[in-house]
Amino acid sequence: MQHTDAQNKKPTEDATSPAGHTDTEIIPGAGKNDKAFATLAAQYALAGHALMRNERGSLFAMRWGQIKLLADLGEAKQYLAQIGGQQ
Repeated sequence: MQHTDAQNKKPTEDATSPAGHTDTEIIPGAGKNDKAFATLAAQYALAGHALMRNERGSLFAMRWGQIKLLADLGEAKQYLAQIGGQQ
């Protein structure tokens, strides 16, 4: 069997994505806070509540027409534990 260079070639590189680079964002622009919020929102949903965030970043827990204002993700985690959600 004859050895060719084609068998050893790696994917081509460009300025934005070097070959073999897999550390890319799934959701462009989503930072750690966005991922933490999405995880908490899913946990709230499993507990039968909704966790919402408005355009100013304020957090709200909602269920059956009742709304609770939450100061930050830390308080949202505490409230999730209080309502019996998993963390």
